[in-house]
Amino acid sequence: MDANRKRLNTEIKIQRAFIQLINEEGFERLTVQQLTHLAGINRGTFYLHYLDKFDLLTHYEEGMLAEIAGIFQHYPKPTVDDSPDHNAFWELFRVLYRERDLAVALLKSADSSLGTRVKALIIQVIGRPAKTAVPAAYAQEIVAQGILDFFNYWLTRTPVDSPERAYQIFRASRSLAPNQLSLSDTKKSG
Repeated sequence: MDANRKRLNTEIKIQRAFIQLINEEGFERLTVQQLTHLAGINRGTFYLHYLDKFDLLTHYEEGMLAEIAGIFQHYPKPTVDDSPDHNAFWELFRVLYRERDLAVALLKSADSSLGTRVKALIIQVIGRPAKTAVPAAYAQEIVAQGILDFFNYWLTRTPVDSPERAYQIFRASRSLAPNQLSLSDTKKSG
């Protein structure tokens, strides 16, 4: 039991240091030496867990992607009359809120593929759009990137809204056209 607790504590220290350093230095400039110093562990302990900083990045990306993919497999796509607690996007909001520090660090990092891979999962969930004047690939990109941008905006606000509030806003925005979300008054003055 103590070995498991010690391993978990080490993982928590590494993750906190990783998040702080990726936000301050960026992944490219982050070093294992900086990470171990900030985490208060020795390099040997780090290398017991990971091969290098790239292995650590992959570990965090894969963990988050597995959790998101699991959500999309176990919960249905939302419909207009769904209650919020029975669909994939509601669950995704809850997970991203719980893991927001790591999610933001990975989504902001140019060295992380998390955003691209999450967008691909979202495209799978939303499926092919109805026939419109907009080609399907463009429509999917617009919707998926909009969802990803919404997550980025929500998670980086200070203070961050609760997942319930953010999900309410998200749901309301899904049925509005861009011109309905515009802040400017498009009427011409007299």
